[in-house]
Amino acid sequence: MEAGMAAAGLYITCSKTGKRIRVRFSSTEAGIHRSSDSKERTLVDPRTDTAMAPRGPCPALLLPLVLLATCLVLASGQPWVELNKLFQKHHVDYPRTTVPNPSSYCNTMMKRRGLYFTPVNTFIHAPTLSINSICLFGTPRRDRLHESRVLIPVTTCRYDPRIRSYRGTYVSRKIVIGCWNRLPVYYKE
Repeated sequence: MEAGMAAAGLYITCSKTGKRIRVRFSSTEAGIHRSSDSKERTLVDPRTDTAMAPRGPCPALLLPLVLLATCLVLASGQPWVELNKLFQKHHVDYPRTTVPNPSSYCNTMMKRRGLYFTPVNTFIHAPTLSINSICLFGTPRRDRLHESRVLIPVTTCRYDPRIRSYRGTYVSRKIVIGCWNRLPVYYKE
């Protein structure tokens, strides 16, 4: 940018476009000058005498807004189905995977399911329909969970940091689950 004085005021010429801009000083802009060009208004930094970008919509904010809207649309579909799939991945193993002992079972399953280093996890050894029926026919509890009416075989895996391995316990007991739209989405340890 080149600056020049004329009788009517200060003009700045853009070195790239050759366009001349008449500059008028304004105290309300706190040191930023505005041109009085009839077609467009250009902000000029008084320290460097260079034109500043026009103020307007910020396209950098558009991407996060679009991503947020996309997530809301995807999430508004059937989120309980996705939570049920996650529940099955973390807790259902029917028929039970055959391994020599409960500790070997836990180490194998926790690695296979991508849950290694999880402190405690329980695998349910019952058909999916039987587990789903707890949501309909299980005993409702005060905490809005459902308890099974019959004993169900489970293996509980607990991580032992001293030996960096899991210890497993295979038992049959009543289980407590949380349901959403008649599908299990939460297991209470």
